[in-house]
Amino acid sequence: MQEILSLVLGQLRNIWRFRWIALGIAWVIAIVGWLYVYSLPDEYSSSARVHIDTKSAIDPLLSGMAVTPNADQEVSLLIRTVLSRPHLRDIARATGLDLKVTTPEQEQALIEGLQKRLTLTNTGGGTDLYTISYTSSQPKLAQSVVQQVMSIMTTMNLSNKNGGDTTQAVSFLNNEVDKYKQKLNETEQKLADFKKNHAELMPGTDDYVSQVQKLNANIDSLQDQLSTARDRKANILQRMRSGGGGGATVTPARSQQIQRIDSQLDAEQQKLSDLLTKYTPKHPDVIDAKRQIAALKQRRSDTLAQLRAHPSEIQAPAGASSGGGGGGNQLSGQLNDTEVKISTLESSLERKQSQLKKLQAGADSMNDAQAQLAELSRNYEVTRDQYEKLLSRLYSARLSTDVQNDSNALQFRVIDPPEVPAEPSGPKRLILMAMALVGALIAGLAFAWFLAQIRPVFSSRRDLTEATGFPVIGSVSLALSPAQRADRRRSIVVFFVCCISLLIGFAAAVALIPVGVHWVPNIVSGQVL
Repeated sequence: MQEILSLVLGQLRNIWRFRWIALGIAWVIAIVGWLYVYSLPDEYSSSARVHIDTKSAIDPLLSGMAVTPNADQEVSLLIRTVLSRPHLRDIARATGLDLKVTTPEQEQALIEGLQKRLTLTNTGGGTDLYTISYTSSQPKLAQSVVQQVMSIMTTMNLSNKNGGDTTQAVSFLNNEVDKYKQKLNETEQKLADFKKNHAELMPGTDDYVSQVQKLNANIDSLQDQLSTARDRKANILQRMRSGGGGGATVTPARSQQIQRIDSQLDAEQQKLSDLLTKYTPKHPDVIDAKRQIAALKQRRSDTLAQLRAHPSEIQAPAGASSGGGGGGNQLSGQLNDTEVKISTLESSLERKQSQLKKLQAGADSMNDAQAQLAELSRNYEVTRDQYEKLLSRLYSARLSTDVQNDSNALQFRVIDPPEVPAEPSGPKRLILMAMALVGALIAGLAFAWFLAQIRPVFSSRRDLTEATGFPVIGSVSLALSPAQRADRRRSIVVFFVCCISLLIGFAAAVALIPVGVHWVPNIVSGQVL
């Protein structure tokens, strides 16, 4: 830290040697800078504030039904379009800025100058307030440019009301909807024709496996019923052959126990047939009915075996007698009923077996038909879904077009119209003159430091030792006489007075801004001479 401080003090002592040159350079640069500030022309800024209303009462009502344009994006696009080169060229032509333009280079410079001096910014803090401002050396011209920009913005907003993008979207969707409608009709017709031409192979509510299982179950049920009916017929015939005179011998198959089981078995067989007409063979009720039938068959077999082993336990059926006339008639009636039932069951069994054979013979054709039907149905569903989506988009696009045609999303309201400025807004001469003063002082110090570097001196024994590498044995201080010390003090006082006079000159230059602004440009242009 001590070394840095010593270095800084040494540099200041070297600069001090050229203080008068630095002060002179500062005076010259400051005066030149102040005169340049005087020569700058006055700038007049005209501005207008416009409120662009982007809120619409219809937007919440159409949420999810129509595509409403993004008003903020429209405002941003409007601003960029207004500041584009074609519109800037129109503004220059309308305000007369292009009267002195004769070459493409001059036109390029004019457009770039407009882009720099024309501003359009949002200053409302989220309230859609926009400020349009333009700076020019002519007050009337500044006001004209701002007014022209407002006219272009209003005209552009009205011209963008047609909604060309949504119209193109509606036209495209119309074409697509027509295409998919035709495709939907074709697929629907193909599906209907296929079902009509292959009606016998249509699966209905059951597929091929379910139909085969149901037919097998029906056949098994009919076979069981047929077997039971034939057993009953055999029993009746045996009873008729053995029932002639006195006491009738009842066989185990004709016993009351077996008849009760046969009745229960018939009821369960009929119940199973009814269930198979409504349910599949895997239905719980069907499975339970089959279990009951199997249990009754096993019970019938066990009962027959027991009765054969113990004939004394055989119970004669109700109505059995030793007489013969009435009993024979009753047995004949039972025989006739049994034969009718057997014939009916055989016919049903034959019909079911025929259906099973026909179904098994057409298995390949049915599988192919089901595969083709699934493909046609899938194509129809996909086409219908796509058609419904496109139709929904078309209605939404039409509604969006109607909304854009019937309502203006952007509403302009002029808050502050542009006026011809009475006082110049620039340049900021006080700030520029202060910057000229600071720049002059820095330039003077820099030049003094440069002279100190090219004309160095040793201000201390340490500097001499570091420069030569030899030790300094001693030094002799300069002894000044009283008159010399008085001259040095006067010189310092005069220097500081000159420095203060530079500040006084700055204050005087600021005070003379109105006069300097009037005279200096005239002197430069030669109008005073």
